[in-house]
Amino acid sequence: MKYNGIIENKLRVIEEKVDVIKNWKINSFQYLQENAMLQLAVERALQVAIEAMIDVAERILALKQISPQNSAALSMKKLQESDILGNATDYADMIKFRNFIVHRYEKIDLEIIFNIITEKLYLFNQFVNEIRKS
Repeated sequence: MKYNGIIENKLRVIEEKVDVIKNWKINSFQYLQENAMLQLAVERALQVAIEAMIDVAERILALKQISPQNSAALSMKKLQESDILGNATDYADMIKFRNFIVHRYEKIDLEIIFNIITEKLYLFNQFVNEIRKS
């Protein structure tokens, strides 16, 4: 299915945020831990990328005339059931992280952030690729 320009723009936002994070070259936990401005920037970039993923999922469901879901994780699951995403579980974990940033904002565990940028950043590009191929 060919999606509208709004969805493509959201996909580009995801790619841009991932590229920005990669360009910061955060190679050690200590480097992240010692730089408060970098911590805040990474948190924000991850939050924006995840928000864009959620927007894409909800827009695709609307275009397919599928009822809105009660949560962003369920929206991802619905995309999986519609054969747009392969495995919604990884994306649901990212959404849980976003919810944590939004609702428990006063103290974010840096180890979680470091794990995402070193082990799970590829999920954003995977999401973009899956959407574009659908």
